[in-house]
Formats: sequence, structure tokens, C-alpha cells
Amino acid sequence: MKVCAVSPWATASANEILSFLGGTTADLVVLPGVCPNTPSPLEVQRVIRRNVAVFVEHGGSKGKATPYLVTCEGVRPMPRGVFSKSPNAKCMNKLLAAWPNRTFSIRSRTVTFAICGEINGFNRDGHAKHGLVLPFDILANPAHTVMGRWQILGPKLSALSKGRVVIHVANNNRNHDGLKTDVRIYINGTLQDAKLQYGQKMKWCECKI
Repeated sequence: MKVCAVSPWATASANEILSFLGGTTADLVVLPGVCPNTPSPLEVQRVIRRNVAVFVEHGGSKGKATPYLVTCEGVRPMPRGVFSKSPNAKCMNKLLAAWPNRTFSIRSRTVTFAICGEINGFNRDGHAKHGLVLPFDILANPAHTVMGRWQILGPKLSALSKGRVVIHVANNNRNHDGLKTDVRIYINGTLQDAKLQYGQKMKWCECKI
């Protein structure tokens, strides 16, 4: 299975993003959280190839937009993001309830989506907070903007990927290609950085898992 995480600059146009999506052959493509230049699910559906699935969040500002998994066969909405900061037990229970409806089968694998700050529902060692268990095979974490505190987030994503896969991608709101935390894919604890590629106002990382 081939996965692709794509980080457009905030100054990229929706058409530039759609042009990239129309050319990819990855089984799973993960766009970041909603941004003013994010194309709609139907626009994405019109350009992608058969057997390609794309995560896109659309329909409002951060916290109000709806996440979707888009394929040629359909547009499947998911529950919206539950929280953006360190959660209490009530927030974690809401995330636990949303978890099955954020999980999809793709090829022989399953992917689960934790929206932006929901990654704060996990401790640095990879265990979910408040004693909950949030199982996954591939965890995708689409973020709205480049996140900080990578001395915590980096080890956390690495720990979460032990025996599994974690994809993190954010909109490049800095609009330059010097960022190191806009696109990250971890496989079994190891950051995949050898296949980063750059295009017009976007960066992507593509690899087989």
C-alpha cells in the first residue's frame, strides 16, 4: 500500500492542489486540516484516479469544518474534531465514541484519523490519556497549521508508530520550503525522510507501507 502526505503552502491555489491530486497514484493521500485554499470534497472526487482515497476537511473554519474520506465511489463524512488542547476525561470519551467513525479500510490496512490537536489525547509514550485505549493500524494526524513543541510531539509520534504507521501533515502557513515539521511519516518508530519531494508551493512525502 502506498501512502502520500501533502502539505500545500497557504498561498497555493485550490487548482494547484487539485492538479497534484489528479496525478497521484497513492492508495491514501492525506491533506492537512481545512485552509482557505482547500478544495471541496466534490472537486477532489472529480479529479482523483480510481482506487485513490483522499482525506480532506472542508466546509468552515477550524473546529467547524467536516472531515471526509473521498474516493471515486463516494464522499464519506466523519465526526468533526472534538478538542484541540490537552483533553479532560469527558473529551477523551467523546473521541473514543468518534473513533470507529474515523476508521476506514483501505486495501489490506485500516486508517484512523485524529484531527489536529486530538493528537494531544496521547501521552509522549504513545498511550492514550485517562486510561483509554484508542486502537489503530495507520494513524493520520492532519493539522491546520505547523505545530510546535516538537521535543514532545516528535517522540510521541515515534512511540505511536511502534509496530504501526503514523502520518502527520500540516498546512505550510509560513509559505517557504525550509520547514521540517510540515510533513512527517513514521513507520515502526522511524521517521521516513528519504522520499520528501517538493513541487510548486507544496511538499509531499510518499512511501510504501
